[in-house]
Amino acid sequence: MNKLLITLMMAAGLAACSQESKQEAQEAASAVASEVQAEASSVQAVVQEAAPSAEAASTEAKPEEKAEAPAAEAKPEAKAEASVAVDGQKVFEASCKMCHGGTIPGAPVVGKKDDWAPRIAKGKETLHKHAIEGFNAMPAKGGNAGLSDDEVKAAVDYMANQSGATF
Repeated sequence: MNKLLITLMMAAGLAACSQESKQEAQEAASAVASEVQAEASSVQAVVQEAAPSAEAASTEAKPEEKAEAPAAEAKPEAKAEASVAVDGQKVFEASCKMCHGGTIPGAPVVGKKDDWAPRIAKGKETLHKHAIEGFNAMPAKGGNAGLSDDEVKAAVDYMANQSGATF
């Protein structure tokens, strides 16, 4: 289908470039448009054929799966924790990994509990403060002034939790 669209675009481009072959380009564009419509119709037919079986499969879900769905919806704090972990991981990957991935001496490596244990022992608030304001060789916000305090905290929580903390 993409090839057909590309061909249609090429035909339109040729029509714009040459007044002499305008009629030929229009005929080519019409032919391609008909092919695209035919292809779209066949795709639509396949989708319509598959829809009833997909609907039947979704209604035949196991009872325990149906029972678990409301339980998951009833725990918004679990969703919030998961989104913090995801956000923290994204910030870590983008801004923290270059040092805390093991390339900078003295920076605690994520996942190495021995590196993080003394820092985790100081507590979550101290870790947050040091990461936001800077501490020893650690620059404020890891050198990325564009990060919000909440993003820094999420990244710290992610790194600490990957290294033995339960923040």
